[in-house]
Amino acid sequence: MKALYLRTQYWFNLKAGGSVTHTAGIINSLSKYINLDVISNEVLPEVKIPINIIKPIKIPFFPNSINEILYNFKVIKLLKNKNYNFIYQRYHGYSFCGAYLSKKWKIPFILEFNSSDIWKLKHWKNRKNTFKKTFGFVYDYLFQIPTISKIENYNLKSADLIVVISKPLKDYLISVGVPGNKILVNPNGVDVNKYNPNINASDIKEKYNLKNKVVLGFIGTFGPWHGAENIVKAYGELLKLYPEYKNTTQLLMIGNGPRMSEVKEYIKKYKIKDKVILTGLIPQEEAPKYLSVCDILINATVPNPDGSEFFGSPTKIFEYMAMGKAIISSNIGQLSEILEDKKTAILVKPADIKELMNAMKILIENEKLRKKFGINARKIVEEKYTWDKHVERILEKLKNL
Repeated sequence: MKALYLRTQYWFNLKAGGSVTHTAGIINSLSKYINLDVISNEVLPEVKIPINIIKPIKIPFFPNSINEILYNFKVIKLLKNKNYNFIYQRYHGYSFCGAYLSKKWKIPFILEFNSSDIWKLKHWKNRKNTFKKTFGFVYDYLFQIPTISKIENYNLKSADLIVVISKPLKDYLISVGVPGNKILVNPNGVDVNKYNPNINASDIKEKYNLKNKVVLGFIGTFGPWHGAENIVKAYGELLKLYPEYKNTTQLLMIGNGPRMSEVKEYIKKYKIKDKVILTGLIPQEEAPKYLSVCDILINATVPNPDGSEFFGSPTKIFEYMAMGKAIISSNIGQLSEILEDKKTAILVKPADIKELMNAMKILIENEKLRKKFGINARKIVEEKYTWDKHVERILEKLKNL
């Protein structure tokens, strides 16, 4: 089989994060099973096969949304059918060239739909000053939301197979009229060779003086759904109630992003600057080493602001599991299906600082329990949640259709 993979969204210079991991994971695994051509507007970190770069359109003073719409026409103009069996495209609000080309070439179209850009525009925008709020609101509702709605509808109608990462996303698609039989619920995955319990990270331990410490860790892009600030708050409460942990523990916050200012506010409030290490963004290839120095890994996902069901499938969870580490996670959405409380993790009520703090204390005190959780989690991720198994499910569903 031969296929075309399209990555056309205008997110540039991403060096780390779930989208980087997901994109590389899908491409690398797909290329093991089929002959794959990859088209992108930039070099993609961690991708192991050649990438054909079609340079992005960047008209001065034009917003990325307009440039991305125009970029679709550039891709359509330049691409010729090379007898592909199907097209696979990672959905973004302004990307529609995959759907168009599949119709033109009369071949199946697989749409990877990780979230609705309309929902994100309405609920995850963080404009801080009055001018940006006012102008942004007008721009969103007069241009972005109507345009994205039409493009999203075009993609969903054109797709022969839509791959979503969670059941709430499938439910959303069915609610807008997509037939359930063309939707595949396929959780994210991990490269279990890259992420494994046997990584030597002595240089990271030495750099941050982590020897003889129980290290609690988090990795992410500090997005509005990550709850990174809650991790620092819970750790601050822990040290306030149990000051003896100041000598035996350390919190390692790996990454950077929109909620870093809130994280720093809590560090200042609890006066724990010397107990919280902020690494900043690190290259994706170094993530396993940083996770390796941790004894406890935390995922503190918070509920959606509108009360809807959490639709994510955090790649960090699968990385945590593959590292064979003890995990604390919010008991929310798909996470309660992937992880089993008291077997592979301690599951806590989302945004409940006291529960999160108590889970930290339990695992800090119990090394045997940490090892048990880590062994169990590694076994399950090897059995069910590798990128290869993720891709096998996609190809099997396509074959059945």
